[in-house]
Amino acid sequence: MSGFNDFLSKAGAAASKAAEKARDLAVATAAKTKQLSRIAKLNMDISSQKDTVKKAYTELGKLYYEAYHDDPAEGLAQVCQQIDMARAAIEALEEEIASLKAAENEEAVDADFAAVVDETEADVEVEIQEEPIAEVPIVEEPVAEVPAVEEPVAEVPAVEEPVAEEPVVEEPVAEEPAAEEPVVEEPHWD
Repeated sequence: MSGFNDFLSKAGAAASKAAEKARDLAVATAAKTKQLSRIAKLNMDISSQKDTVKKAYTELGKLYYEAYHDDPAEGLAQVCQQIDMARAAIEALEEEIASLKAAENEEAVDADFAAVVDETEADVEVEIQEEPIAEVPIVEEPVAEVPAVEEPVAEVPAVEEPVAEEPVVEEPVAEEPAAEEPVVEEPHWD
């Protein structure tokens, strides 16, 4: 019976160590998760701040262009000229779109039946005849039978019965007093 008690104490010690390692792993995982979460939040904040800077630069450039495009500072004349050329190109493209839409509307108004067909052709009558669709006979073909295939039965190898061995009796080992488990705080998810 002392062998069984020894086994129980060793199993309990092993389970205690496993539980302790699992708690340590959980604490380490929680810390790593918290760290990665914080890094992700900081990266989002950086992206937001970069977007703010980009919008401010755009607004600053717009304000500068509106105020000084006729007399820009040295080095900014080329940028102002690019903006002027792009604006002129946009205006030309918008005018072309407007003229295409206007031409499309005029064509739609002018394209009435009387304008397309002259008076002599207006008295022509057209007779449309529908021809019946020929019916195709349905031919039923006999279905060929598929011969049954017998699959070979796999042989199961015989299992040899294990030979019972006599139990080994170990000398009793002095038990060590159980150490108190350290208190580990559970991680708080914020």
